[in-house]
Amino acid sequence: MKALKTPLPALLLCVLPLLQACGGDGSSEKKLTVRFSPQVGEQPLRCDGSYPGIGKTGTTLALLDFKLYVRDVTLVRANGERHPLKLDQDGTWQRDSIALLDFEDNTGTCDTGSPDTRLEVVGRAPDFDDYTGLEFKMGLPEEMNHLDGATAPPPLNSPGMWWSWKGGYKFLRLDVRTTKNAAYFFHLGASGCTGSTAEGYSCAASNQATVAVSGFDPTRNQVVLDVAALYADSDLDHVIDHTTDFTSGCMSSLEDPECPALFSQVGLAADGTPRAVPTSFIRVR
Repeated sequence: MKALKTPLPALLLCVLPLLQACGGDGSSEKKLTVRFSPQVGEQPLRCDGSYPGIGKTGTTLALLDFKLYVRDVTLVRANGERHPLKLDQDGTWQRDSIALLDFEDNTGTCDTGSPDTRLEVVGRAPDFDDYTGLEFKMGLPEEMNHLDGATAPPPLNSPGMWWSWKGGYKFLRLDVRTTKNAAYFFHLGASGCTGSTAEGYSCAASNQATVAVSGFDPTRNQVVLDVAALYADSDLDHVIDHTTDFTSGCMSSLEDPECPALFSQVGLAADGTPRAVPTSFIRVR
């Protein structure tokens, strides 16, 4: 007896529902984009903008520069499962698990950078449709923090994001102009570093915290970076005295009196110890 042959069209009709059923169950991966939105309250932060009422003195702020390294971006499902985002290796903004975000476009008051911007992290993750949370670290792995910024591969060669061999990189760079200060800096990076290129470096405070936000669906939400909230407890018009304070702003020194208020918004205690990140500077929209 000959075996009955199923016509090809009928076979495809049988298989198609099975293939469709695989979607959303993690059996495959999909491309996802985590978008970041720099803001001042509910307004977009722009290089051609002017923003009054900022900080303890209600100063007027203008943006000069804003860049940020993030790494180990992880999506969290409703059941708590965590899935790292496998970053696209684009040779410019992303390498390994590291991504550089660049929010200045060399227009307006941002006249020291380049016109290129980057407001997103792109990669692949299991194809689930119930992602409800996001985690990431602000900073670089210790083994990459003391490379030579002049010769390191992208995105570790970004101008202005490298301090020195000993200090390593600036994980976050936010420079603004205020009513009384031509420049007010927040440069976040490791502090108290000692060592040498030959022997390696160690730092008293790595100054890296893990950001965890809930209510995040990568298909419809963005991560807001609200500089009005970041500066809420800071005096951006503060005049330095060259005795206890030598820099207008915070350069991550644990002795700098202007650092604790800014550290608290990025999930760091005054001594650089990681703690929970408040949902003010970094939140979901």
